Amino acid sequence: MILTLQCYRCGADYEYVGTSPHPGQCQACGSPCVPPAGSLSVLNSAHWESANGLSKVWVYALDERDRPFEFEVAAQGNRGKLVALRVDGISVAPQVDETLEALPPAVKTELADAGIERVDPNTPTQSK
Repeated sequence: MILTLQCYRCGADYEYVGTSPHPGQCQACGSPCVPPAGSLSVLNSAHWESANGLSKVWVYALDERDRPFEFEVAAQGNRGKLVALRVDGISVAPQVDETLEALPPAVKTELADAGIERVDPNTPTQSK
């Protein structure tokens, strides 16, 4: 399999060729802030909801290289948006990689369990 990866810290694009999960480290800068290696396993999640329908969900997961990921989704009703991402304890802007528009299946399942059926893309909106 060939994966095209982007480092969330330095922005380097590179390819990984192999059958096992990628190493979970940027080839250019050595940062662990790269996409999940293999699938994610959810460890736990937390959910907060206000009386007016606003909510936040935090999903804590590990990839196949035991790197921790924390996804923070803000929502109103059943629609949400990824507002924060931490990889191995390092904050990453969710807008840095268009592949984050499609959240990992394990994260989507946790969000659905919290009543969030749709997560909007991370692309910033243009103001007029």
